[in-house]
Amino acid sequence: MGMSATRLSVLVVALMLITACSTTRPAPAPQPADRGEPSPPAVRPSGPVKVADTFESRDFVVTMAKSGDTPETLAGRHLGDPKKKWMIEDYMGTRTLAEGQEVVIPKREWNPVGVFPRGYQLVPVLVYHNISAQEKGRLSIAARTFDAQIHQLHDEGFHAVSLADFLAFTAGRRQLPRKSVLLTFDDGYRSFVQYARPILKDYGFGATLFVYSDFIGGGSALSWQDLKTLTEQGFDVQAHSKSHQNLRRKEGESEAAYAKRLEAELAFPATLFKKHLGRSSDVLAYPFGEMDDELLPYVGKYGYSAAFTVRRQSNPAFVSPLKISRSQIYSDMTAKDFARNLVVFQDEEVKMARTADARLASAQGATQAPPMSTAAVAARGPWSRERLAASHNDRSEQLEKGGLLRQAFEERTIALTINPGDRKAQDAQKRLEGRIAHDVAGLLQEGRALLDRGVLGEAQQRFLTALSLDPTNRTAFETLQNEVREVMFITHTVRPGETCVSLAELYYGDRLRCEVIAETNRMALNAPLKAGQKIRVPEIPGVPFRLP
Repeated sequence: MGMSATRLSVLVVALMLITACSTTRPAPAPQPADRGEPSPPAVRPSGPVKVADTFESRDFVVTMAKSGDTPETLAGRHLGDPKKKWMIEDYMGTRTLAEGQEVVIPKREWNPVGVFPRGYQLVPVLVYHNISAQEKGRLSIAARTFDAQIHQLHDEGFHAVSLADFLAFTAGRRQLPRKSVLLTFDDGYRSFVQYARPILKDYGFGATLFVYSDFIGGGSALSWQDLKTLTEQGFDVQAHSKSHQNLRRKEGESEAAYAKRLEAELAFPATLFKKHLGRSSDVLAYPFGEMDDELLPYVGKYGYSAAFTVRRQSNPAFVSPLKISRSQIYSDMTAKDFARNLVVFQDEEVKMARTADARLASAQGATQAPPMSTAAVAARGPWSRERLAASHNDRSEQLEKGGLLRQAFEERTIALTINPGDRKAQDAQKRLEGRIAHDVAGLLQEGRALLDRGVLGEAQQRFLTALSLDPTNRTAFETLQNEVREVMFITHTVRPGETCVSLAELYYGDRLRCEVIAETNRMALNAPLKAGQKIRVPEIPGVPFRLP
């Protein structure tokens, strides 16, 4: 056969983009947000200082690092909270500062959805079960192994975010550190208090426990008082059903019997939560990670606004709230195995050049501007406010020429932070704002048209590009989250004599569907295919998908 041996089921988070032109990468964080590629440390030239060391606007603080300054000390000084050091680290793309280096400090979140021209942020959610003195089966991890894994996360710069912050991220309303992870523990084992809690405390990490109510108070389980104490200590506790039964409908189970069973499994735990913890549970972890579309209405009916599976993949901000993925951690995992679950970014060039035929626009052609060097600034003459601002204005012009409008806008904002009276920067910023609004409107219109035609991969591209230009655009975000569903695709290896039309007939039974294949692969309708070429053939909603 000319088809890959497996069908890939891919959340449209990475729809049709995980193969071929895109890759995922683990823990190393991407470059600074909204600023193109990272700039090397800008060390102030020698000579008399003619301007203040710090400039401030509504959006930024621009300062020069002094001896002993770190992201943590600068966050405490300028943001009022040393824990916000991640904002400086992520924006600057570094965890260390050099004396005399220019440091740009964002005063507020700048990209709550984590979508950039080069791809989008992912947040891994890890799920543990039992922690014990020694390994006791695949789901019972030795305390020393757990300690090593948490140490690994800490050393690699990961932030263990709270469930509330993670869910705000998945609502497109909270920016998270680039290297974020959500730690969860299923079932409710008493060993959490003995082994996991002290280790998490040592590293300043929090966690969420998903407990099933029939287990609570048993021989090896936490009690309700234990859970109450944990919540008072900052840990979150949520539901894992009543009895840990598979919540999918059983074979031969009547609709009435299924509804009654789900009422017990989903509603009863909420009652116990109110009784013992003083509040309900609005987040669910599916037992065994099992769920399907028939189950989802019941999940919403009983008050759960988010739910977790155990699908082994990380999550973008626009993940479906009732289909959030988690990666199970096993006792036999090596450090390398563990690291494979820490994918924090999807490499995907979402910025596309606008052509006459926008449907087949290419992602190639626009390049990112190189960073301005300190030497270039120094060569202009003595250090001054105007010359420092000019370096950001020059960089903005280069970024705009490369089509990176959002990054160019940010650089103008930084220039105006340094020199608020710069009319050139003011005019350029206003012009960029108009260009961004115009392009976003066009992308939304194109995305909607593609979505209506069932061309989901290209529709996703338009909405992602819109978010890379305007990370606060609710239409783009909500459409990605609610209307672009999970699809299947296969990768077909072209055989001699095959054409786009013949592939459409082969997989869809409709030669006119060649258009969908062409758009998915960004090629012309009559483009010749070469033997051995890899072609992505997507499932089209409502159209039978034939597998030869």
